[in-house]
Amino acid sequence: MTPAARTPFRRILGTLALLCLPLLSTSGASAARADDELVVADQKGQQKALLEAAGADRDLPYRIRWVEFEAAAPLLQALGAGAVDTGIAGDGPFLFAWGAGLPVKAAQLIPPRGGGRATAVVVSAGSAIRGLSDLSGRRVATGRGSIGHLLLLRLIQTGAIPAPAPRIVFLAPAQAKAALDSGGIDAWSTWEPYVSLETVQNHGHVLADGAGLMPNNSFFVATDAALAHKHAELADFYRRVARAYAWGGGHQQDYAALLARQTGLPQAVAQAVAQKLIATPAAIDDTVVQAERTTLQTYRSAGFLSSAGPFETAFDRSFTQP
Repeated sequence: MTPAARTPFRRILGTLALLCLPLLSTSGASAARADDELVVADQKGQQKALLEAAGADRDLPYRIRWVEFEAAAPLLQALGAGAVDTGIAGDGPFLFAWGAGLPVKAAQLIPPRGGGRATAVVVSAGSAIRGLSDLSGRRVATGRGSIGHLLLLRLIQTGAIPAPAPRIVFLAPAQAKAALDSGGIDAWSTWEPYVSLETVQNHGHVLADGAGLMPNNSFFVATDAALAHKHAELADFYRRVARAYAWGGGHQQDYAALLARQTGLPQAVAQAVAQKLIATPAAIDDTVVQAERTTLQTYRSAGFLSSAGPFETAFDRSFTQP
């Protein structure tokens, strides 16, 4: 890829990185506890764009303050610090954070989006790597504890990537993309919108995705404090999220257009993301909890988590199905 071709991608990543401002200060934590304000963490503006496009954020009985993050890890750190009240994260990073002791719980289920295709291992357009067997002993980047990390571990543990295992390099998305461009890594295990940015915008290739390998759930995660003191606001917000997703199922082009305007994503990328995003939010039940035991065990088997509390305590079931 030429430097000129890489420029738009880097500008987009730079914009997304600027949105990922940590809210770990005392003032941020105080703001998150305001009685009339719900502080919502988002990734790449996807949830905010969906609620706005659907009109589900109108006539609120409280204020929503949106805060954007580049990835789930810093989002969950902000939740753990009490700087935000709720936010969306994949099951992998959520359980990685919960297993590390953060005071958070999964409160609302967002089922598999795009059949697991929203998480994938990608290589650049000019790569000679054509299959998972070519990744043995190679350098593969992902975020520590991320949904991309979970996919990579599952591919290794199931033997889809044969021994010797690839060398995992933990990088933030912007760093991983730069390393992929420069040849510093051989592949990148990542998630949307980065999968579509690499494949649609830059003509890279998907080696494997998460379909059939893991639950592929996402959750709206809430802090223990917000669950105790802002339950009514959270319940109202999750109902609005469900309405927005229902609207999005029939208006993907409208959602993609707003997502592109708000985030700077190319229209074709925003459309690809929209196709994989829309799901039907639901309450958390026994089936969901049982499926997620595999997610936690994947991290434990790889030596990333040694202990955690009773698994049921990772979930809040007080929010009925919207």
